[in-house]
Amino acid sequence: MSESNEQWVVEETYPGFKVSHKVKRRILAKRTKWQYIELVDTMNFGKMLIIDGLIQSSERDEHYYHEAIVHPAMVTHREPKDVLILGGGEGACLREVLKHNTVRSVVMVDIDEDMISLSKEYLASMHNDSYNDARVLLLIEDAKEYVQRCSKAGKQFDVIIQDLTDPQQDSPSRMLYTLEYFNTINGILSSDGIFVTQATLLHPSAKAYAIIHNTLRHVFPVVRGYATYISCYANLSGFILASKMYDPLLISKEEVEERLRARGIDIRSLKHYDGEAHHAYFALPKYIRDSIAMVKDTSTIDNPVVFPL
Repeated sequence: MSESNEQWVVEETYPGFKVSHKVKRRILAKRTKWQYIELVDTMNFGKMLIIDGLIQSSERDEHYYHEAIVHPAMVTHREPKDVLILGGGEGACLREVLKHNTVRSVVMVDIDEDMISLSKEYLASMHNDSYNDARVLLLIEDAKEYVQRCSKAGKQFDVIIQDLTDPQQDSPSRMLYTLEYFNTINGILSSDGIFVTQATLLHPSAKAYAIIHNTLRHVFPVVRGYATYISCYANLSGFILASKMYDPLLISKEEVEERLRARGIDIRSLKHYDGEAHHAYFALPKYIRDSIAMVKDTSTIDNPVVFPL
């Protein structure tokens, strides 16, 4: 939860650990059907999106997060054509996916129509008018229900990107980090499909991350955790890539950049990702690797993971 006054936004990420940002201007605060959204203009990070008291993204460093969640999976897949984005209301994941000229269709599913409207009006620097791309189908729907509907219909995707809120206590997102849900995700991926999810912050504890990682290992043959530092969080942000076939560790730096160029992406236009960053992401600190090795718990409907642990 965040504490706010006229000058600062203060997020308590963990008990005893707070992150503060000086505010130049408060743009809006709105309670939607699903969440409490704040948008502020900060001194050092530009516009900052806050949902239910937790910082989601900022103009100044959103590329760190969105390039990291999108490009490792997209580049690891040899020819991603059909992509599903779950969440990602700012539109920045969509922006990054559409840079790959192999993409013929993107379905983006977000539960909160007000979040999309806010993004379109105030966050043009993040979505870059991506919502109007002819390849995009935007659906206002519950992500879990949409995944189940695809499962029943036999619809499949090459890459699925899950950019949802953390599995906090009493949050519906908790059900989207469970073994049962990941099995359904596996079923709507193509035979060489790749799934990637954001998977909580990693300091001071990586236990929730390790539980999600372990749960995915019960479903997919290739599971690779990775992370990058996000300045506005003052923390490492964790991601997990789960694949039916391709391993992101087996792609060389040169091949990463060859694939980017072949897909019409000027590497100089990217702010965070390239061949070197690809491999750096997957070099997790030892305490995280130790946590992954030690944790045996899985997240299930009856006992879903909760963050923070």
